[in-house]
Amino acid sequence: MKKILSLAIIAVFIGGIWYYDHNRQSVIKLDLPPARDYQVFVSDRLIANNDQASSAPTKINLDYLAPTAIPRNQAPVSPGSINLDVPFSSQAPTADWSQPWQDACEEASLLMVDYYYQNKDLPAQEDVEKIILGLVKWQEDNWGGHHNLPLAQVAKLAELNYSYRAEIVSDLTADKIKKYLDQGLPVIVPADGHQLDNPFFSNDGPDYHMLVIKGYRGDNFITNDPGTKRGADFVYTAQNLLESIHDWDEQKSQALGPRVALVLHKN
Repeated sequence: MKKILSLAIIAVFIGGIWYYDHNRQSVIKLDLPPARDYQVFVSDRLIANNDQASSAPTKINLDYLAPTAIPRNQAPVSPGSINLDVPFSSQAPTADWSQPWQDACEEASLLMVDYYYQNKDLPAQEDVEKIILGLVKWQEDNWGGHHNLPLAQVAKLAELNYSYRAEIVSDLTADKIKKYLDQGLPVIVPADGHQLDNPFFSNDGPDYHMLVIKGYRGDNFITNDPGTKRGADFVYTAQNLLESIHDWDEQKSQALGPRVALVLHKN
């Protein structure tokens, strides 16, 4: 009897492993395009503007644009695709997933984009925590708490704490996202985390989530997803990502809002 019971337990265990392996979401493996830093796009735009103004060759001094910038990667363009060199951090830099880190995807997304525009690597994990906590405290002091933020509020958070002009993009499509990426502009999107195909999420994903789209190749988008420590260069299909993108509906306390995105522009 004990032998039969043991065999039954083993069979259930093996069956459970088989079911998990055959039903879990799979990670998309993608040959990533070379990463390009923001300064390359600035240089390209200045050269193009200079060519239009004068046919005479001119040496362009970029030092004044970002005197403290640290060059990161100036890889050539990969045709038909793009990959911006946005540094990655999860929303829980030191793997503490208690509050406020559990709901810090908005802050982490802004932080990653900010350091991309500075052409800098992120500081140590403990310093990233301090930056996120500073943004959380600002919300508590000015907005009465640390809550899920509709994208318009995230735009205000960026404009009031950083020197960026925030643009809300409505009626989002794959082509619109690609046009911004082709200009060297990362795209921040809100999403229903339950719909995102990410096997590294716990508990079927977050009710509301925010992440950075940093590139594309074909029908796949390359993201920095702060909802997991494995979120660097995480790839979603265009279909799944677009179906998942929804703004936060404060009235219904759900990610049921329109398909929108946030793009930050340097002033």
